[in-house]
Amino acid sequence: MKAKRTICFILLAALLPAILAVNAACGRGGSPNQPHTTDEPAAPMEELSVSVLKVGKADAIILKTGESCMVIDAGEEDDGAEICAFLEKSGVSRVDALIITHFDKDHVGGADKLIDAFPVERVIMPDYESTAAQYLEFIAALEKKSIAPERIRSNTELSLGTAQVLVEPPVNYPAPSANEETDNDCSLITTVTHGRNRLIFMGDAEKYRLRDWLDGGAAQSCDFIKVPHHGRYNAMLSELFAAVRPKYAVICSSDKNPAEDKTLKLLSNIGAEVYETRFGNVAAISNGISLELSQEG
Repeated sequence: MKAKRTICFILLAALLPAILAVNAACGRGGSPNQPHTTDEPAAPMEELSVSVLKVGKADAIILKTGESCMVIDAGEEDDGAEICAFLEKSGVSRVDALIITHFDKDHVGGADKLIDAFPVERVIMPDYESTAAQYLEFIAALEKKSIAPERIRSNTELSLGTAQVLVEPPVNYPAPSANEETDNDCSLITTVTHGRNRLIFMGDAEKYRLRDWLDGGAAQSCDFIKVPHHGRYNAMLSELFAAVRPKYAVICSSDKNPAEDKTLKLLSNIGAEVYETRFGNVAAISNGISLELSQEG
């Protein structure tokens, strides 16, 4: 009988650490198979605002939280003054980070005016060269202000007030080709995490870049996506939308160049609420728990 009690005691001692681990997990509101997330806010955070401007078939996106401001792309050359006016009206006195996703004229065109008008603390861009006039004007503006841009080849992280920002370049930049444009597939992809909310800005990523990003394992479900390439359809979009399953999708479009029906159908199939900038500026407000979108009529 004594031997049996000794065996039971040994078994109990061996199992005790596992029992305590299960109890600890359950006590935190989790389970052994579902790790508890510790960085979710228990109460609303300082607001993050995202403004996607109506500047035709071009990207101009402004993010603000507290005194911090980040700009993703700067539209075409004629959009520079409008972007600067919007920043001034919003009370922005400096830009903490300017991300240029790639060097097409509808993304880099107004960047020189922005750099001339505001102190810009940090410029992040892809690591390739262009001979386009708007790119050369952008580089000249950087040199004039003695700003050394970061041409990235690896993931880059930064903070924007209460938000965390991840900027991802291609794993391999596509080789320039005389027969086809490769700029879009050089696009930087930016993920902004604000409490529970995740917002993804895709630049003009096309099939090569989307395949690269999805195969890299970076895709996660999100609350908001800035749809790549102004809503133009390509065969990779179905896989992209299935992977990130956004609640909201914003498309930078114009009446002359609206989003393609195939793209809109894919978004409808996953239940995303779609906004096109051809109908007005789109505003998103995150408090770290909820995310609300609205559009100027």
